[in-house]
Amino acid sequence: MIKEFSVENFRSIKGLQAISFVPNKRMSKENDDIVCLNVNETTRLLKMGILYGYNASGKSNILLAFDFLRDLVTDGKVTKNEKTGFTPFLLDPATVNAPGTFSLSFYIEGILYEYTVTLDNDRIYSEVLQYRPEGRKAVLFSRSFDREKRISKISIGNKCGLSSADKVFLNKSTLENNTVLFSYQRSNINSEVIEKVVSYFRDGIMPLVTPDAVLKQWSFQRLCNDRTQKDFYVDLMKRADFQINDLEIKELDVPVEEADIKQFETFGAPSAVIEKLKKDKVMKQRQLLFVHKNSIGEFEIDSEEESLGTKRFFGLGGVLKALILKSRFVAIDEIEASLHPSLVNQFLKMFLMNSSQSQLFCSTHNQGLMDLDYMRNDMIWFCEKKEDGSSEYYSAQDFQLHKNVSVSNFYRAGKLGAMPILGSPLLEGEHIETAEKKSN
Repeated sequence: MIKEFSVENFRSIKGLQAISFVPNKRMSKENDDIVCLNVNETTRLLKMGILYGYNASGKSNILLAFDFLRDLVTDGKVTKNEKTGFTPFLLDPATVNAPGTFSLSFYIEGILYEYTVTLDNDRIYSEVLQYRPEGRKAVLFSRSFDREKRISKISIGNKCGLSSADKVFLNKSTLENNTVLFSYQRSNINSEVIEKVVSYFRDGIMPLVTPDAVLKQWSFQRLCNDRTQKDFYVDLMKRADFQINDLEIKELDVPVEEADIKQFETFGAPSAVIEKLKKDKVMKQRQLLFVHKNSIGEFEIDSEEESLGTKRFFGLGGVLKALILKSRFVAIDEIEASLHPSLVNQFLKMFLMNSSQSQLFCSTHNQGLMDLDYMRNDMIWFCEKKEDGSSEYYSAQDFQLHKNVSVSNFYRAGKLGAMPILGSPLLEGEHIETAEKKSN
């Protein structure tokens, strides 16, 4: 479970910015049992955060920063000449060539871990992983870069449980553009505590869900792999009032032409698969059908023929199922994409009421979510672009509003910031006169 995430000098983020899931103890509400989770005997965290802001203010960039940090751990580079993919704040000469810093504090089995990495597009300059197993901070490993000698040095603590030979191996095998955590996964050494951290990044943090993510296919694949999940998806679609009463998965034989086989060979398909295609001249394909029920009867419709909202909600169902089954974190950019506001509210309620140890952070333009009965001011975040073009993130709790005040009304009135300053809708100038002459 995540306590706090911070980032400095990344895309539109210039100065240090942080998103926290630590609840304000003075904001206790009746619904706290569903919006907060117990980490250990003394710690509680918020399960959800909602981020608002106008277009191009930088809402997506804080989510991209989190996803970038995840990729640094789970998806490193093969050779030392590859770029890390880092993009600094480009609107200031002082930051264009400066590194960026990403930091995450999180809990695994009730123990607090803190991971920080500083890098640019060429290499990693520092990396630290520490934890507090007994309330006292212990450094698991630290890394620094000697700019004069152009070499990295990794110091590995005894808490990692690695032998001297393993420490030397990990030090030598870590490329300057890879994190220690990624290099560890490519080695044949084992550390119980590092393994837990790696597993957390790999399995406990889901990839960023973007507005154009093909979620329907992802959920369909999960359903195909585990048909026992069918009842869950059917119930989900019924509760969304799509007039969908059931779903079916059909196996189809699709003819394969010689040109198709050559294309499969070009993309490196296994030889056994190619030989089978040449012999059978067909390939198996699964089709998802939604069964609609109305006053006339039941009708099967190919899922591809459904509305964008129907497919989006089915896809989010797979995300919801993953959050319910296991402790996970997911970030969703523009959660309302293709969805009616009531469906967004329904999804969030299902997440809060059915998950126990998962967290969700999403950006949205749906102002109605601010005033829902389960929303707390420390769950509502805003993003605003400053005069220098950088993004700033802050919480509604910073304004110390009365608990009975409508946050959405204050936001619409422009009292909380994060609203665009729009020009006049009346267009003037030479281009308008030219258009009028052409029309006459």
